[in-house]
Amino acid sequence: FDNDLGNYNFAIIGAPGSGKSVLMNELAWSYRAIGAKVWMLDLGRSFEKLCRKAKGTYIEFRPDVDICLNPFTIVHDINEDIDMLVPGISKMCSMQHSLDEVQRKAISAMILKLWREHGRDLTITGLRDAFKTGTIEELGVRGDPRIRDLAIMLNPYAKGGQYERFFEGRANVDFSNDFIVIENEELKRRPDLHAVVNILLLHQITGEMYLTRNRRKVLFIDELKQQLGDIGADDPIKAAVVEEAARRARKYGGALGTATQSADDYYGSAQMEAAFACSDWVFLLRQKPESIEMLDRKARLSMDEPKKRLLNSLRTEAGAFSEVYISSPVGEGVARNILDPATHLLFSNKLEDNAPIDALRAQGLSIDEAITELLRQRGHAL
Repeated sequence: FDNDLGNYNFAIIGAPGSGKSVLMNELAWSYRAIGAKVWMLDLGRSFEKLCRKAKGTYIEFRPDVDICLNPFTIVHDINEDIDMLVPGISKMCSMQHSLDEVQRKAISAMILKLWREHGRDLTITGLRDAFKTGTIEELGVRGDPRIRDLAIMLNPYAKGGQYERFFEGRANVDFSNDFIVIENEELKRRPDLHAVVNILLLHQITGEMYLTRNRRKVLFIDELKQQLGDIGADDPIKAAVVEEAARRARKYGGALGTATQSADDYYGSAQMEAAFACSDWVFLLRQKPESIEMLDRKARLSMDEPKKRLLNSLRTEAGAFSEVYISSPVGEGVARNILDPATHLLFSNKLEDNAPIDALRAQGLSIDEAITELLRQRGHAL
């Protein structure tokens, strides 16, 4: 937020075991400490302990949890939100292939028409049913099979479809807390639903940013490549969503932070490259040499041989520190992220740390109590 020369968005790149999740926890905790509102899209429970300690809202897509993400419930300005609604509905209609232009324009026209009639009571079911006739009277279109096809495509997300419970009714995800973690691990086995859910969550979160223009807010997306889904490498819909989320975050005084394991990931598809291009800040942890070469070839960072040697020298000492190169319009340099033992356990996503903490919590201890007890068991002076 000190960048007066551009935007507040950032990208974090770190090989497995380099301290990427720890750095994201540190950034989130630091910004929460100065009063910022924080959202985190997680994949792998890297931020659960921090969320519990912060008394945040932890959202999971378990079968026993009632979650509705009807995107129309949370519309604030239909003329602004349509830019996120159309990609989300389009992705519901076709996961692997782009819709033709007539179908995309039909989705936009039908949403606006039904919004004028139903407002926030509109549902995916209402949209599906409106497409069944293939008719949009206002446009003089009648019985068009391309529009009728949209009804079939939307059916899994409408009443009677396999994903009905996530979209039928009014949206009920509570975003009133100042620290919100959304865990998507349960969606990994359903990539079609996973991609749609994340597009709609980006819509809802950036819409919430609009309501809090007078404060700092940060959205973190861990493992962006997996979060957006790997179906369809170059996906213009997802690229448009990422660019729109970054634009809205900047417009409303917020920051969008994305993280991935390699620079190669950011250049593997249009949507990933869009996320990287929108980020003025880059945090590089320990990398494979190939990842550094990729950044050089793409001219994403100003690179010479001494800087390459510097980036290749970054290291991580497990349990002690991780080194990170920071690049921004206002300066660059190398720093070390050094944590005390208690904070390290709070941020750690290693099995050997999480398993005993989970066991202690199952006995009724709080996060802080479990960490203190584990440190005592490991011989740390308290």
